[in-house]
Amino acid sequence: MKPMPPQLQSPFQGRRAAVLVLLVALAATAFGVWREGELTRRGQVIRWQDSFAQLNPVLTPLLSQRFDSIRDQAKATLRRNGVSEVTWNEFLQLTEWRQRFPGMVEIGYAEFADEKCVVKFLTNQTESVTHAPGLDLNGDVALREAIQKSADTGQAMSSREIALGAGTNAARGIVCWLPILKRDGRASSAAENRASLQGFIFYALNQSDYFSSIQTQLKNMPLELRLLAAGEMAPPRTPTQRTFTLNGGSGEWRMVATMKAAPASASAPRWIVAIGGIALSLLLFFLFTTQARLRLAAEAANEKTLQRDAEILALNRDLEAKVAERTAQLNVALAEEKELNRLKSNFISMVTHEIRTPLALILGSSEILSRYLDRLTPEKRAEHLQTIDAAVLRMSALMEDVLLFSKAEAGRMEFNPGPMDLKSFCTQLLDETASATNRRCPLELHVGEISEPARGDEHLLRHVFSNLLANAAKYSPPGSPVTFSVARTGGEAIFIVQDRGMGIPEVDRQRLFTPFYRGKNVATIQGTGLGLVIVKHCVERHGGTIEIVSAENLGTTVSVRLPLFSPAHTEFIKRMGHDK
Repeated sequence: MKPMPPQLQSPFQGRRAAVLVLLVALAATAFGVWREGELTRRGQVIRWQDSFAQLNPVLTPLLSQRFDSIRDQAKATLRRNGVSEVTWNEFLQLTEWRQRFPGMVEIGYAEFADEKCVVKFLTNQTESVTHAPGLDLNGDVALREAIQKSADTGQAMSSREIALGAGTNAARGIVCWLPILKRDGRASSAAENRASLQGFIFYALNQSDYFSSIQTQLKNMPLELRLLAAGEMAPPRTPTQRTFTLNGGSGEWRMVATMKAAPASASAPRWIVAIGGIALSLLLFFLFTTQARLRLAAEAANEKTLQRDAEILALNRDLEAKVAERTAQLNVALAEEKELNRLKSNFISMVTHEIRTPLALILGSSEILSRYLDRLTPEKRAEHLQTIDAAVLRMSALMEDVLLFSKAEAGRMEFNPGPMDLKSFCTQLLDETASATNRRCPLELHVGEISEPARGDEHLLRHVFSNLLANAAKYSPPGSPVTFSVARTGGEAIFIVQDRGMGIPEVDRQRLFTPFYRGKNVATIQGTGLGLVIVKHCVERHGGTIEIVSAENLGTTVSVRLPLFSPAHTEFIKRMGHDK
């Protein structure tokens, strides 16, 4: 590729610089717009804070402290000199309530005793009467809650909005309660507050009228205030409008504050245009003068990049270690999967062989009987028939083991406990095993003192101990004795099967209960690798435990503990099986 001619390089570089400047100017303008928006928002927040800071010192005296002075006057006159018509009139003159509290419809004093709040003195602003002397105010449902709370806490309370007078055109307002205590100080309980309570100064206030009377004192505030009526929904919050609540001696005041218009000098669009124009104008001037500063920034950025590269390198090493660890775990899982597949293949081969052998015996004996029946002696006929029966029983036992294993693995093994005689059961089981093993090894039975029936699933227990006894005989030299012991300890039955056979190698003991797995020293002896797995499922179905102690060429001892004498536990295990 040919290089660009020198006369074309300068304009091209100029256009590149112009495009670069344009892009930077646009970015600066966008940043200026965003920045101005942030400043405007922050300015609004600051204006709200300043406005509320100016508003609170004005509103608090008007809505709270002015009304608190009523209670102070009551303490100075009514509590000190006693409540009488003279002190009441003196109290009214001191408070100047008609002049200082526009919107106050009435003011009165009520005595509180025996859960009654009876009006003693009452002065009205208008002819419309809301309450009257002698009236029990605690009987009014609209006032009772505020009276009770004020009596319990010793604090000023207000009722919800009610009609102040009779008729449909009566004004609406709240009734405020100022408790007069016999002594000052905070009580530790509501009972002490009530005991110290002398009575209440109460007044009915039309909040709307009172709020209108104080508007002149709020006109210089940076916020325009509007009082929300009772039940009126608060308007949505906007950048220039907020809703707030103020609680005081005159009750709860819900107001909407609206920010007054900002000065014309604070208009945001002019500043956005000015910032954008200045940024675009000054960008070319500062482009080269800031090169040195940019170089320093680039060096600092390069240093940070090197630091980040070191961090990334450390993270990569950590990631590689985790990948290696995960790879090792996957390799172990893969090896286990391969081993499981091998065991399954061996199981299929074993099952095929175990089925094929009895089938061959059945086929051979049936052919001999069909062809030479008339030539065979009765003894030979019986021998062939016994061969067929034995092959059928062998296939049936194999199929039953496979079916029981599949049910156990799927969690569908049935459990039907019932009463059983252990001694009779073990004796019969020993005879069946001796017959099934052609009396290869002498079987010895030792049964301890058992005076009551056990409770278990005889079908599952037969699987357990016929399998253990058959294994003991199968893996022992002919003539070697096998001991079967049964004893009771508390609510448990303890079964011990002990032989003096070839034992289990140490490398195989950790996988005794793995499906299809068989020890290295029994490869030439027929078996499925499912016997001990089924035994473990049957034992656990009873809520019991199994323990195997063995040493190679020294024999094996199998201990099984089952709660056969604890009916409640047995029923619990059965119920858990049904729930599952």
